[in-house]
Amino acid sequence: MAGDRAGQSFSRRFAPPASLFVVLTALGLAVNGGRLGLDLAGGRLLPVGSLGETWSTYLAGWHQTGGGTASAAPTSLAILGALGAIFVPLGGPPALVAVLLIGDAPLAGLSAYAATRRLPVSRWTRAAVSAAYALLPAATASVAQGRLDVVVVHIVLPLVISGIAGLLANTGARWLYRASACAVGVAVLGAFSPLAHGLALLGLVAGFVVLPPGESILRRIASVGIVVLLPLALLLPWPTVLVNQPALLLHGLTGPAPAPPAADLVGLYPGGAGAWPIGVALLVAVIFAVAVRPRALLSAGLALVVLGACGLAVVLLVPVKPLQGGAEAVGYTGVPLLVLSAGLLWIVLNACAAGTALAVLPRIAAVAAVVVVLVLGTGAVLAGRGGPLHSGGGDRLVAAQSDELARTGRSVLVVGSGEEPTRQAGGRLPLFGDDQLALTAATPGRLTSWEAALTQPSTGATRAALSGATAAGVLFVVLPPGQTAAPIVALAPDLAVAAQPTANGRAVLRLLAPSGQVVLVPAAVAKQAVTSSSPSNTSGVTPVDADLPDVHVRVSDGTAGRLLVLSAEQEAGWQATVNGKAEPIVPAWGHQVAVSVPPEPSEVTIEHPSTLRDVLLLVQVAAVLFAALTAIPGPARLR
Repeated sequence: MAGDRAGQSFSRRFAPPASLFVVLTALGLAVNGGRLGLDLAGGRLLPVGSLGETWSTYLAGWHQTGGGTASAAPTSLAILGALGAIFVPLGGPPALVAVLLIGDAPLAGLSAYAATRRLPVSRWTRAAVSAAYALLPAATASVAQGRLDVVVVHIVLPLVISGIAGLLANTGARWLYRASACAVGVAVLGAFSPLAHGLALLGLVAGFVVLPPGESILRRIASVGIVVLLPLALLLPWPTVLVNQPALLLHGLTGPAPAPPAADLVGLYPGGAGAWPIGVALLVAVIFAVAVRPRALLSAGLALVVLGACGLAVVLLVPVKPLQGGAEAVGYTGVPLLVLSAGLLWIVLNACAAGTALAVLPRIAAVAAVVVVLVLGTGAVLAGRGGPLHSGGGDRLVAAQSDELARTGRSVLVVGSGEEPTRQAGGRLPLFGDDQLALTAATPGRLTSWEAALTQPSTGATRAALSGATAAGVLFVVLPPGQTAAPIVALAPDLAVAAQPTANGRAVLRLLAPSGQVVLVPAAVAKQAVTSSSPSNTSGVTPVDADLPDVHVRVSDGTAGRLLVLSAEQEAGWQATVNGKAEPIVPAWGHQVAVSVPPEPSEVTIEHPSTLRDVLLLVQVAAVLFAALTAIPGPARLR
């Protein structure tokens, strides 16, 4: 008898989350049936690098992207690298990203169910509301469009909201553990969505000011201080980029989007493929809940709704220039709509809380919850199958071309079209994380001019673009889908030839002029290098066996006026010495790093120190150790 009662108690306790997981997993597989795989790409998601590539990109002090930049890489790469190590048998970070995108609905549903465990609401009601949260239009649209940043926010947001609410409501003996755990969650939000990070801190500070102090004002101040400061240390050195790049704050990791019409916003739909504006069903449920129980508005859900509305207003009313160049644009509204939707669902939960005077309310709430879940689920299945996200990875060069890029360190120029920007990456094709690097001010404009010259070939502009790309270290040019290489080759047969196309059929050009990561330019060409934007004569240009960013070479004797030119963008921090004596950096072709070489044999050193970045990484490691010691519950805390 006792065993039967224990079994029934176990079944009652774990049946709701188990049922929630099974149903949402089935829906997730139905929605993503056409893109099942462990190497997703497309839309706003570039292919994700292997475990080694992810860590090397994050730890590098200088990146051969967009012609070269010393910008700090996003901390999201470190998270993908750390968690991706668990998925090495399945493929590493690419497999992790696939699990997050395809499993977004069940993961977000379980996250919401766990976050509401302290609310006085029945488990089945919590499960229904969690299912509604998992199937929000903003989430299904973000999955279909490959917006990984919004998907991660969708999964982590309920736990962060719960952590902040618990921290403000209770500063008992476990305050340090709660504060550190909450800080880790906020840091994860910040690594993928600086906007979500800012909204979380705004809500925390507002709650600290408005709510009564509770048991101990000192503990509360310390808790808030930890949640505010620890995430910044965990995210180092990327916050140094965010300060100077407002586009990363408002556009997130996956860039801008067209402003959706008002009708879509009312339906909690951010626009684009993958969803319908059916979030209006949730609004109807909230109106009904408030009509039946007006006290539901007194919950913190209303504060979340206001917070999400403020974020939505900022994103739509403050257009900024995208990080990859182009006209000013507004950001994607997925993150603010998730915050707003979470607040609406909190109001519904508060209306269903125990203690209501209407005995029939739980039944009505259950029926309404089922209807909302059915509406959202139907919309997700019917609309979520669309979108540009697909399995099979992105563009792939043939093996010989990939090996040559890796061996020589030269660049590949992937010409964009439409919403896809033109990208230049060194030693490989562009990967996730490249678009979040802050390029030099002139780089986006130059890449855009090359795109125009290559997509609309004309003799002068196209030859200048090919010559300029060669001087910048480009070896292969990948043309947009549907464009052939023949018109360009016909205009400049001495500069480019057609090469084997990519695996998905995009035409590829191979540039012929001598180039490399480092070249020695004779005096005749050097005069043109300091006055022109692209070479018209490359005779005598000699590639030098050296790797960027730290170049140490011995130059033989020759004529005066020679230049040692790097395929690296000129920016602050470059230092050069010739025979141990400091020499000024000379701009070559208007944007590349170069140094004048004397006629006698000389030892030339050009480097870009990363001392400050190394110090910030040490601070980050110290913050990670502190978080690991305080945020992970030990046996005593578990008891």
